[in-house]
Amino acid sequence: MRRILFELKELVIFLVRAVYSLIENGNTCIICGRKTFVIPLCKKCIHNFFNVLLKVNSSRCEKCGKELISNVKYCSSCGEDSILKSADKVIPLFSYRLWNKELLYLWKIKEERALSPLFAHFVYETMKLINEKIIVPVPPRKGKIQKNGWDQIDELCKYLNYRYGYTVLNILERNTVQQQKKLNREKRLETIKSAYSLVQNKEFIKQLNKTEGKLPESVVLIDDVCTTGATVESCAEILKSAGISKVNVVTLFIVD
Repeated sequence: MRRILFELKELVIFLVRAVYSLIENGNTCIICGRKTFVIPLCKKCIHNFFNVLLKVNSSRCEKCGKELISNVKYCSSCGEDSILKSADKVIPLFSYRLWNKELLYLWKIKEERALSPLFAHFVYETMKLINEKIIVPVPPRKGKIQKNGWDQIDELCKYLNYRYGYTVLNILERNTVQQQKKLNREKRLETIKSAYSLVQNKEFIKQLNKTEGKLPESVVLIDDVCTTGATVESCAEILKSAGISKVNVVTLFIVD
């Protein structure tokens, strides 16, 4: 029933966006400027610039996932003293540059929710490569969903659950309401340790019913963008402290 209700809700959102697009004489691809229908990307640019297999299989740092320009294992940051100690591997799909910045802004801030199924498909293509079926979303600020009616990562994971069959464990919660993007690097690293925690025991047990009452040995942490790595590292550390042995991370974008 929840799956049906979710699909109906997303269909309504799509139809509303489609009607709005028609009223506004269509949409425009943010890369090439061609006319599009609902989302601000044309099929040709999606094919040319969002090839997940090509991006994931390119030369990347084995720790943070940043693209490399030489045949070394790690980028300069991870080679010296990586912030990523609990996160086993970060797999970002695309660099947070050029039109990707605008795409994330449209999706996250301007609430272009018609982008959600496209982004979910990108993550799905990546998840097939790492052969994991259990995902843990990075949780939103408290009250965000009640205030705005949605959260981009929550919706992304619902697509992964209802459309692609992944198990979503909502076992993390956010303790702070301050947005991390408003903090500089030093402040972000300073406050992130206390920003997240496991959900309360009753909810924790409820979530584990999805995995037959057992904590899985490995999960994939899902977030939209990796900036310093502090958020995913903090969440990975909590998950490992709870007893999960392996925590890989998939993010749509990475600041490099």
